[in-house]
Amino acid sequence: MYRLLLLLPFLFMISCNEATDSSTTTTPPNEVLMSKGFGLIKNNCISCHSANPDVPQKVAPTLMEVKTAYLAKAKGEAAFEKLLTGFIKHPTENIQMPEAVNQYGVMPVMNYSEDQIAAIAHYIYHTPLEKPNWYAEQYSADVQKYSASNNEEMSPLERGKSIAMKTKGTLGKNLLNAIKTKGTEGAISFCSAEAYPLTDSVAISLNAQVKRVSDKNRNPKNKANADQLAYIEQAKLVLADGKDIKPAMKEIDGKIVCYYPIITNEMCLQCHGTVGQEVKADAYAKIQELYPEDQAVGYGVNELRGIWVVRMDAND
Repeated sequence: MYRLLLLLPFLFMISCNEATDSSTTTTPPNEVLMSKGFGLIKNNCISCHSANPDVPQKVAPTLMEVKTAYLAKAKGEAAFEKLLTGFIKHPTENIQMPEAVNQYGVMPVMNYSEDQIAAIAHYIYHTPLEKPNWYAEQYSADVQKYSASNNEEMSPLERGKSIAMKTKGTLGKNLLNAIKTKGTEGAISFCSAEAYPLTDSVAISLNAQVKRVSDKNRNPKNKANADQLAYIEQAKLVLADGKDIKPAMKEIDGKIVCYYPIITNEMCLQCHGTVGQEVKADAYAKIQELYPEDQAVGYGVNELRGIWVVRMDAND
């Protein structure tokens, strides 16, 4: 009895600590956040971070790999969300998956609000992505469950961003495969021959027109016009001030036209970095052969490489 009395304060302290540690409390999923998170992931993330863990060509770790890695470092949903927010907001400063960075490069800064990241984190945390056969058995059910409301709520800017991200994902997967199988020189040749057909095929399937333009273009077809240059210059000032670049939307000739920033990561520098450093001599010789008037070198990580221009019907 005496020993039990001695243990009571200790047991009381443990129970209090457990009761007040909200970061480790498991709460039921919030269906509003689940729907919002799924919509953001489906329309923007899975073009690079596939929901299918067995996807043959990857440009980034799959959703399952992301969840597994972050769960290993986060104790509870609050910590999980904090780690994910830190990385998405400042990817070069908050790397949580160094092996993935070595393989794919650092993800560029994504212009998500903290509320959007919270919804993404909530869906990933509460969805059994890591279970065998989740993609084959559950993903299609989530598409049916959440997609209708998200499609109704998607604004033109969100719809345009989804189109740009899906185009980027298609190009990225094919480019990464070209780098792995043919080296950087082969990837440059791939871009020269296939980038436009791939971009057009994705855009047509999404009932839109998509192109990339820059103030320092490689292909003359990608030269920005005066209006696009004005957006690029303003976006550079915003980025230099440490702030997030906001997309722009306007109506031109009865069409909705949206601009979205293209930010460099380490993989980009193989073809767009400093000549003689990231851009090797053989690669630069191929660039000069294919693009004699090239201006698209000299970039560092997290710099504005150019913009996506997405043109859509106003009533889609």
